Amino acid sequence: MKKLGIPIATAGILLALLFGGIQIAGGQGTNQPGSPQVVQSEIQGENRREIAVPAPPDGASPQAPDIGFIDSPTVACVQPDPTKDECLINWYYMSVDAYPSYMLEMTATINAFGHVAHYQGFFQTSMYVPYNLNGNGFKVPCGAPGSGGNAYLGASYSWRIKARDTGNLTSANYGTVYCPAYTP
Repeated sequence: MKKLGIPIATAGILLALLFGGIQIAGGQGTNQPGSPQVVQSEIQGENRREIAVPAPPDGASPQAPDIGFIDSPTVACVQPDPTKDECLINWYYMSVDAYPSYMLEMTATINAFGHVAHYQGFFQTSMYVPYNLNGNGFKVPCGAPGSGGNAYLGASYSWRIKARDTGNLTSANYGTVYCPAYTP
């Protein structure tokens, strides 16, 4: 019995150390103190969307989010005049909601140009931005064939849509849009 007791005790100690190390490593998040915490995230293809909350005081766990994901389907880059190196980026619509908080703002950013649109809310629990609110879209260079990484298309542009509510919760969508190639 003594011969089995020592290996069992050693195995128990090793397992306790292993699980303790896993718990310590699991607690090592990427969030710095005071930085927002991502509480929900989705990835589909090259697109990502997430909901972040402000860092809770004194290490408390964040509350459930009251802001929804941003819905921004069918981002498109079109070339209205094939004789010009000018394309237009636009979304069919952008939409987000929060309850019981109110939506404060939503911004659209295109990587090469910075903020291209800023929308503000006023005592509303949802925000809906149809395509025609952006005029014809946001003007960008179409780019030469292959300039965005696809031999058949032109330039590619990363974009981000970010929304914030009165509870200081944020929601964001990220993606990439490819433009038609400009061939003079």
